[in-house]
Amino acid sequence: MAIVPLLGAALIAFLNGANDISRSIATLVGAGVRSYRKACQLGTLGTIIGSALSFWLAQRMLETFTKSWTNQPLTSSPVTLLAIVIAAVLWLIAMTWLGIPVSTTHSIVGAIIGFHLVLQGWEKILWGNIAAKVLLPLLFSPLIALALSWSLYRFLAALDKINPCLCIGETANQLNPDAQGEVIALVPARRLSLVVSSAQACRQFLRHQVGITADHLHLLSAFSISVARALNDAPKIAAIGLLAQSSLSQPVIFAAVTLAMGIGSLIGGRRVTKTLAEKITPIDNRTGLSANLTISLLVSGFANLGLPVSTTHVTGGSIVGIGISKGAKSVYWKVVSEIVMAWCVTMPVCGLLSATIAFIALRL
Repeated sequence: MAIVPLLGAALIAFLNGANDISRSIATLVGAGVRSYRKACQLGTLGTIIGSALSFWLAQRMLETFTKSWTNQPLTSSPVTLLAIVIAAVLWLIAMTWLGIPVSTTHSIVGAIIGFHLVLQGWEKILWGNIAAKVLLPLLFSPLIALALSWSLYRFLAALDKINPCLCIGETANQLNPDAQGEVIALVPARRLSLVVSSAQACRQFLRHQVGITADHLHLLSAFSISVARALNDAPKIAAIGLLAQSSLSQPVIFAAVTLAMGIGSLIGGRRVTKTLAEKITPIDNRTGLSANLTISLLVSGFANLGLPVSTTHVTGGSIVGIGISKGAKSVYWKVVSEIVMAWCVTMPVCGLLSATIAFIALRL
């Protein structure tokens, strides 16, 4: 029966990849920096790297999802634990098909709480831990993301007025005669120079230069989000296999999660990506970069603290923030309200599904 929790974790990882790949590549697609196919390939690579690294770098997150729920050890069979998997999977399939970005974190948390309520009762749940480590970060992360992306957009807009460019290029040292009027060298010495100036100034002072443009930074930020997202999400999904107390080791479970998440990212994310890229607010290079920097900073920071912030909420808050910075009318509020409604019902729906399935399974 050890294979049951492994397959369950892998299935959720696949759906996580399909629904969540959009968080890292939506701004690339929306701004026209890359086609969906090329952006998806970049995001999948980052997802695989982040998920693999989470085995070493996100142990605190793993502890949050395996030890922070009840005041006594959880003992259950893998079959009973399928309540968590089925509840989360049904919800993620429905939302991914509809193109609505929902939180895998919320789905898992809701399903686990519902499962624990049936198995151990209300009084055994550590509600203080759940509020501090899960509910508060999930509640405030969209607001923090909105404020930070708004500020970054304003900063980049001001910076853009001077047309900045970071360039590495070749310059020649100026040769001066010595006191006797003799030139020391016959061949000019050349060296590499780092110039932070306008693009025009770089072209004047550097013979051959390599410039770091907004496109390069946008691509780098998208890749970093892919890594950070998987670093944040993989331990939550791996926790499902570990909660079952199966004979499988952590490396095996993390390997299965990494593979499934990569496959899901590669083949299943188009509908949700279209929603984030086109249906919340118009995105260009500057706004996309602002959103991506915000997402990467917050998701990585929360993951390092062991707080299971939702990448979905951070992404949504960031994109709304850049929309508001251009004017509230540039945000498609009807779509935003539909997404927020889905966020609000995710935990209750998954909790109810999980509790119902667990209740039935315990009486069979």
